Amino acid sequence: MPPDPPPRRRGRQPKTTPHQAHTVSVRLTEAEHRELASEAKEYRKSMGEVLRAVWAGTPDAARPPRPRTVEEVAQLRQLIGMAGNLNQLTKQLHAGHHVSEAARQVLVQLYRLLEDLAPDSTR
Repeated sequence: MPPDPPPRRRGRQPKTTPHQAHTVSVRLTEAEHRELASEAKEYRKSMGEVLRAVWAGTPDAARPPRPRTVEEVAQLRQLIGMAGNLNQLTKQLHAGHHVSEAARQVLVQLYRLLEDLAPDSTR
């Protein structure tokens, strides 16, 4: 009697972790798909990871922050520079120099930059 042939493989086996063994299909409109794809790209996650996070009810505070844009990085560098300037003005003030106008200018710039950096409800 000939030996049984090895079982035939049918297609590529899905790459899953032991915890993710089930697949669910969801139908989306074009607009929903674009929004999901956009959010996945923004957070550098797969669409499945985004859907699981939303479905699991992960609060916004616990979600990873979205990567900073080039403009935000430049604004943060500017903020760091202004903090240094303010520190220097404070040292000059303690040394007895008159720095009120320079400090006022730095503070005005600082408040404007902080308004630009403040998170708003549209993101």
